[in-house]
Amino acid sequence: MGRLDKKKRLIIERANRKMLGESEMDCPEATMKTDKGIDLNKKNKKKIAENNQYGLPTEEAKEKGQSCANCVAFDTSKRMKDCMKNQTGEVGYCWMHHFMCSGKKWCDTWVEGVPITSDDESYKKQEG
Repeated sequence: MGRLDKKKRLIIERANRKMLGESEMDCPEATMKTDKGIDLNKKNKKKIAENNQYGLPTEEAKEKGQSCANCVAFDTSKRMKDCMKNQTGEVGYCWMHHFMCSGKKWCDTWVEGVPITSDDESYKKQEG
C-alpha cells in the first residue's frame, strides 16, 4: 500500500507543478550543473566504463547496429535535453546507469528497443 501512496503523491505533485508552469519533476541529480551533480555523473560514467565496457561500440555491436542512441534506457526527451542543457539529441540520459552518455557510444547492458523521446515516458522512468 505504501508504494501506491507514493505513486499517487507523485502524480499529484506533477499535476500541481504543471499547473504552476513548473517542471513536473526535478532533473536527475547527475544532470545538474552543480559540483555534486558533475561528480555523480563522472563517478557513474567511470563505473559503467570499468564494469560494462562503456565506450565505442565493439565490432559485433556495430554489426548489429547497437548504440546508446537506440537503447531503451537512452532518454532524449525535451525535458531531459533541458535538464542536460543539450538540445542536439546526441547526448542522452541513461536511466539504467544514471549518467549522461553519448548516443554514439555503447555498453554491454544495451537493450534493444526504442529510446525515450517523450516527456511522459521520461517522467515514468524517473518515478520508477
